[in-house]
Amino acid sequence: MIRESIRVVNSTGLHARPAATLIKTLKKYESSMTLVNNGKEVVIKGLMSVLGAGVKGHSHIDIICDGADEQDLMSEIKGLFADGFGEKE
Repeated sequence: MIRESIRVVNSTGLHARPAATLIKTLKKYESSMTLVNNGKEVVIKGLMSVLGAGVKGHSHIDIICDGADEQDLMSEIKGLFADGFGEKE
């Protein structure tokens, strides 16, 4: 299990489009992902769990990846967040 703090760089946070991208990425891996926002842990299983986490733009969250390919999953997720999920500011 690995845990990293990540900054949400896009101003709109995890709304439908970035959440869908996150779920699509997660489905490529065996590992599970948990998102921690304001002390609330949400196991990410689908779009509604991402949206239910209530991640706002320009905030800090923790991501926990656990499983056989956790390092690869974490690397790709960090890239998505660093890129703002491709949304132009």
